[in-house]
Amino acid sequence: MTLDTAQYKRMYQRISAIEFSILRIGEYPIPSIIDIVNSIRLAKGNVFAEWKQSDTAKLFEDHGYKNKKESSGDVTPKSCIFM
Repeated sequence: MTLDTAQYKRMYQRISAIEFSILRIGEYPIPSIIDIVNSIRLAKGNVFAEWKQSDTAKLFEDHGYKNKKESSGDVTPKSCIFM
């Protein structure tokens, strides 16, 4: 079994486990789904090349959005402070 084949097999097993979890519990295991998408996105070489070139993959690209953290966190307007 080649490395690519082994990776595809492991990914298939992980996706199957997620599907069974959804059917059993009725909820989406978001951390598991994020983990599997990241595994596919970050796989080395041509593994999952078709997915990496898809429109779906573009949704997961880093678009550079960052929270600038300029706010102090104080949401109370100064005029509303009672003495």
